[in-house]
Amino acid sequence: MTETTDLIPRTLDAAALGADEPAWLADLRRAGLSVYRERGLPTVKVEAWKYTNLSGLTKIPFTQDDGALGPSDGAGRGALDLPDVHQVMLVNGRAVSLPGDLPAGVRMVRLSHLLATEPETVRPHLGQIADLSDAPMGSLNAALMGDGLVILVAPGVALDKPIHVVSVTDAPDGARHVHPRHLVVMGEGADATLVESRVTAPGAAESLSNAVTEIRLEARARLRHLRLVNVASEAVDLDLTETTLDADAAYDAFTLTLGGRLVRNEGRVRLRGTGAEARLHGAYGAAEGHHIDTTLVVDHAVADAISDQHFKGVVDAGGRGVFQGKVIVRRDAQRTDGNQLHQALLLARGAEVDTKPELEIYADDVKCSHGATIGELDPDHVFYLMARGIPESEARALLVEAFLDDVVEAVPEGPLREAFLGAVRVWQARRHAATWEA
Repeated sequence: MTETTDLIPRTLDAAALGADEPAWLADLRRAGLSVYRERGLPTVKVEAWKYTNLSGLTKIPFTQDDGALGPSDGAGRGALDLPDVHQVMLVNGRAVSLPGDLPAGVRMVRLSHLLATEPETVRPHLGQIADLSDAPMGSLNAALMGDGLVILVAPGVALDKPIHVVSVTDAPDGARHVHPRHLVVMGEGADATLVESRVTAPGAAESLSNAVTEIRLEARARLRHLRLVNVASEAVDLDLTETTLDADAAYDAFTLTLGGRLVRNEGRVRLRGTGAEARLHGAYGAAEGHHIDTTLVVDHAVADAISDQHFKGVVDAGGRGVFQGKVIVRRDAQRTDGNQLHQALLLARGAEVDTKPELEIYADDVKCSHGATIGELDPDHVFYLMARGIPESEARALLVEAFLDDVVEAVPEGPLREAFLGAVRVWQARRHAATWEA
C-alpha cells in the first residue's frame, strides 16, 4: 500500500470485511477495498481530479468514526431554517431523529437497520454506481460505509411537505473521517421534495465526510433535490450523488455551497428512459482558504431526453472554484436536448476559477450547447449604484447578491427560496461585516 491509502486501516483484512453481512454486501465492500487499495486517493494526474488536490489529507491524523456520537448542542447551526417540513437529523451519517408523521407509502429508515433486518429491500439499489473503478472516493465509501438514510416512496405517492435532512459532521475529540451512504427510491409516479443542509458541529476538529447518495426515479416520478453545503473552514466535504431516471421521470436539483476547506459536489445522472428530464442548477461562494469543486456528468442513453446545467460562482481573494461539466450523448440518444452554462465572478486578485465544459456526442440529431464566462464586476454597474449614494462596499455586495439570486430562482418559490436567499445574504454579510437593506 502507498501512503495515499492511509484512510484504510492497514490491519483491515479483506477476507474478514463484511463477514457478518449478506454475501452481496460483503462483495460490494471487498470490491471497494480492492479498488481503493490499488488506486489510493485520486491525484491531480487523474483527469477528473486535475483541479482538486487531496494529497493534504495524508498529513492529517484521521481516525475512523466509531459510531458513538449523539447530537450536540447547536449541531444544526448554519442549516436552513424551514417551517412545516418532515425533519431528520443525522450526525456523522447516523439518524438521531426521524419524523413520526410520514404519510402512508413513505418509509424513512436507517440504512444499518434495513441491512440488519431486511437487506433484500435495498439490495436492488445499493451499490449501483456505474463504474466503481472510476469513482475512487466512492470505492472508499463502499468499503467503509457505516450508516446512512434510506427514503422509500411508494408508487403514486406525493409527499405533503418537504423532507429536510440536517446532516451534521462532528469531530469533537480529534480529526475523523466518516462515510455516510444514502439511498432514495421513488416509485412510479411518486412526487417529493428533498432538502439537505450539510453542516459541521460547532467546535469540531478537522473532519472528512465522504458521502455517497444513490437515487432511483422510476417512470414518471419527480424529485426536487435542494442542498445547502455550509461546512466549517476546517472541513473536507466530498459528496457523490448518482441518479438514474426512467421514462418521463424528472430530477430538479439545486446546490448552494458557501463554505468549507475543500468541498466537492460530484453528480452523475443517467437518463435511461425516454422523456426523462434532469435540471442541475446551483451557486457557490468561495472565500479565502476555500476550495469548491462542482463536477457533473450527464449521460443521455436514450432518445428524447432533456438536461440543463446552470451554475454560478463568486470567488474572493484566496478562494478557488472548479466547475467540470460533461454531457454524453449515446448513439441511440437521438433528439437529445442538452445545455450547460457556468458563470463566475472574481472579486479580487488572487481569486481563481477553473472551468472545463465538455460535450461527447455520438448521435447526429441533437441540440446541445455549453458555455463558460469568468470575469469581474462591471465597474459601470458599481459606479451607477455609488452615484446614488450607496457606499462602494455595499454596491459591490448588492451586485454579487443579485448575480447569485438569479440562479437561486431555480428553487421553488416560497419559503424554500427565501431560505436559500437568506443563506446567501448571511454569507454576504459575513464577508463584508456590513449590513444593508434587502
